[in-house]
Parts: sequence; structure tokens; C-alpha cells
Amino acid sequence: MFAIGNDELEKCNDLGKTFECKCGKRHRVMYGKERLKDGTLKLSKMLAFYKCKGIPYLAGINGKAIGG
Repeated sequence: MFAIGNDELEKCNDLGKTFECKCGKRHRVMYGKERLKDGTLKLSKMLAFYKCKGIPYLAGINGKAIGG
């Protein structure tokens, strides 16, 4: 389980287009999609992730970088 408070999140750096992984490389940040009431999908920046060796990892919340 992972928990972070709003006060902690506000102190985090803004999330860029890439994220520095523990493997030492930078990976492209990707975002999920939100399904709207009409059934269409819209890009959502609520949760950001990156993939390292095919495995997704959480990178950010609401445009703020976490971890790393």
C-alpha cells in the first residue's frame, strides 16, 4: 500500500516528460485515460507511470513526481 498526503504532494517537484528510474535510465512518462459519462476516453493526469523492462511503475500524481 502507498499513501501520500496533500501537504507532502505539494512539496514534490513537477513531473516532466521523463522519469529517472532506479535502473539509472530515464523513461517516458505515460498517463492513464478516464472514461467519461458518454463512454469516450480522455487523457487523465491523475496518475502517471513509466515502464522499465515492461513493468509499470508509479511516477506521479496530479502532475507531481513521487519517488525517484
